[in-house]
Formats: sequence, C-alpha cells, structure tokens
Amino acid sequence: MVDVDYVGKQQLKNLLKQFGNGVQLRPTYLVSSGKGVHLYYFLQEPVQLYRNREEVLAELKEALIRRLWNDTSSIRPDSPDIIGIYQGFRCVGSQSKLGVDFPVKAYKLSENRYTLEDIKASIPSCKVDLAPLYEKPRRKSTVTLEEAKELYSEWYEKRIVQGEPKQKSKKQGGTWVCNEALYEWWKRKITEEVKAGGRYFSIMALCSYGLKCGISEQKIRRDAYAFLDHLESLTEDEDNHFSRADVKDALQALKGGRKRLSTIASREWIEDNTKVTIPANKRNYRKQEAHLYLARRKKEDMKVIGEVVKEGRPTAERTVREWQESHPAGKKADCIRETGLAKHTVYKWWKDINNENI
Repeated sequence: MVDVDYVGKQQLKNLLKQFGNGVQLRPTYLVSSGKGVHLYYFLQEPVQLYRNREEVLAELKEALIRRLWNDTSSIRPDSPDIIGIYQGFRCVGSQSKLGVDFPVKAYKLSENRYTLEDIKASIPSCKVDLAPLYEKPRRKSTVTLEEAKELYSEWYEKRIVQGEPKQKSKKQGGTWVCNEALYEWWKRKITEEVKAGGRYFSIMALCSYGLKCGISEQKIRRDAYAFLDHLESLTEDEDNHFSRADVKDALQALKGGRKRLSTIASREWIEDNTKVTIPANKRNYRKQEAHLYLARRKKEDMKVIGEVVKEGRPTAERTVREWQESHPAGKKADCIRETGLAKHTVYKWWKDINNENI
C-alpha cells in the first residue's frame, strides 16, 4: 500500500493517465482518502514477514513511494511520506479528514496481481537487492548443551554457569539505554524544526527516543500532549489540522508489539518521516578502538609533514571528547569503563548533547 498526499484534480488525472499508458505501475485498487490516494498493489503470493525480510521490504516500498510521489502526482512533490511496511491506512467506508460527508472510497482499477520483481522492475534504476527475501530463516541450533560447553566455553561460563541474561541485538528487539539528554534533544527538535507533514511521526519518534532512554511511559505521554498546541500552530492547510486524536494515535507506539518496533527505529527512518535532519555517526562504522587509533594516527602524521596541530587540551579531555564523538548517545558509565579514566575525570570533561559543559 502506497500513500500519495496533496492530490488535486489535475494530479489525479495525471496519475490515471500514467497508469493507463504504463508510465506508472497500475494498482489493483485506488482508494480516495480525502485529500490524497492510497494505491493497493495485490501480490500473487503472500510474503511471509520474517525479521530478516523487514529491511528489504521497507527499502522496496520507499523506492516505490518515491517513484509514485512526484511533481505530476502531488501538489507537494518534495515532501513524500516515507512510511514503513507496518503503517496502517484509513479503512474504506470510514470518515475521511474532510468530514462525514466524504467517506473513504475504493475504486478497482485492474485485476492485476504482482510479484516483488514486477514492482522492482517498474522503478527505473532500482538497486534494492531482493535476494534476502529468498533466504530461509535460521534454524535453531542442534548443538547439545554438553557440546556447547566444549565448543563455546566462554558463552557457557557466562550464560549457563553465571546465569547472565541473553543480550539481544537491535534486530532481535534489543536496545541500548541511552543518555536522557538524547530525549531532551529530540524535544527541542520538535519545537524548532518539525513542520507540517512530520508532526505525527515526530511524536512516534518521541516515543522511540523515550523508550531508548529509559523514560517512563507516563512522562512520554505527558510530554507528547504538551506539544499539541505547538504542532497545531504549524497547520498550513485547514483540512489538515493536528488534533489530540493524532497524538493519541501516535502514542500507540508505546503499546505491545509496536513498542519493539519503536525501540529499533533507525536514524534514517526518523529522519525520512519527520523531515528533520539528524547527523550521522562520524565513525564511518568503525569500532571505537579503531576510530580513536586513526584519529590519533592522523594527528601524528600531520606533525610529521609540518602542519600545526593544536595540543592545548589535556589528554584526558581529548579522550573524553573523542569518545563522545564516537558515541553521541553514550553514557558516562560506558565512557568510564571503555576509556579507563577516573569517574571524576570523565564528569569534569563531559559535554551534553548540545556540546555544552554539564
């Protein structure tokens, strides 16, 4: 399902023409949602939603959204809503944003059913690799506990002997507990940078950051409703107000299975949906030790070729600064453990997320 918003009469004509002449892939159904359309592409066979397939399907859907949402199909072509594969849509027959007199209606455009390869082929220069969709999910290990004791002695000591809990990866639903400053930073982003088109997802992102930072659900809800007046003041279209119901719906991210999805929301997903620029990690995917080594090596090389290198700061301060740069959401306790610096030293040179001394 693909959502295209801000569709006027001419944009709808353009879409229908492009479906007819093959410029765009013709959907099975077109749903009038009020001020936009939902395009439903039925598949020939169901796709089992194993976790290893989520990312690929999301990439394919994003490519299809960007293909369909353009300057001929939307009044606002530069603001596509990059929504994920779990996004819900207005139910056919329900009330649209235009009111009770304008229910959501569905129109059948074809009998077409597609494969994912068909969808990819309809997007010029699409580079999404569909191969992971055909990989079987990993089977449970057949190694016995006695065999594991011999093969994985370190794991056996930690998990079986010492009884340490299993550490989940992010893809498995695990998450890090981040510094609360990250949550406060996002609250400032909502006030300063979020615009109409990203308001709903900014509250979902608030839930995500709140859960990652260990903020209580009660506080997250209270903070979310506190933004209601500000987000409503950003309204540009009288038919697209931001209401208390929108906040309530976005807060569903705190419930049940959605909570897991909230905690693994990526920087890219939040950036795409809220239209707020979030700087990427500067480590270029290197491990912290490698990153710090290269940073120091570069400085030594600059000295060798005669370039001036500022050395005014104490070594401990520079170590803390470099560690924080590598871990934007890291905590003081992690810095103390990984750098080996004394607690009072880390606290002395620690900076909050706005780069100001605490």
